[in-house]
Amino acid sequence: MTDTDDDSGRPVRRPPGRKPSAEKRAAIVAAALRLFAERGVEGATTREIAAGAGTTERTLFKHFGGKDGLVRAVVEDASLALVRQASFARVLSAEPFTPDTFAGWHRQFLEERVAAADRSPDTYRVIVRELLRDDGFRQRYSAAWMSAVFGPLERQLASMQERGLIATGSSPQALAGLFFSLNLGYLASRYVLAPERGWETGGDIGAIVALFRAACGRA
Repeated sequence: MTDTDDDSGRPVRRPPGRKPSAEKRAAIVAAALRLFAERGVEGATTREIAAGAGTTERTLFKHFGGKDGLVRAVVEDASLALVRQASFARVLSAEPFTPDTFAGWHRQFLEERVAAADRSPDTYRVIVRELLRDDGFRQRYSAAWMSAVFGPLERQLASMQERGLIATGSSPQALAGLFFSLNLGYLASRYVLAPERGWETGGDIGAIVALFRAACGRA
């Protein structure tokens, strides 16, 4: 098995040893996420990423094989973390929504995303950049998102229409599309386009929830 020497770039045989730690891997991914968001994927070098994680390029290569492998790991980890948040468990539940319970879930959905983005604001910038840059990643992310998020929400909205709880003027697919347009548009504006603007979390979320509820209408 070979690796790349830090200085010469020549392939060298990797000596046997312990498997690189999960903690070191996480530190490398976090450092890469920060630098990718600041400079773009092309602008950040593996040497700088390794230094930011307090390790060496050699260890980085042991974990990821190279920069391409690291980029895939960063965007896959970041994107999967978003669809594992607790609010998705509710939309996957067989328990039907009412307009009031849906509004409460919608608020939780946005609050979770804002809290996650506040903890790691680089995440959205990297995901948006890679969705536009890497068609393979876009297709993988889209497939996971449609099955784990969009499809279940569409079915919940259809159930509410069938039970006469919301209006039937718009299709469940159109309403689900509107839901994500409102929420993702807000998150992109807040964390990608204008992060320096003063955002009012409580008021913003209340307005978005009320707007979507009004769009669903009364039966």
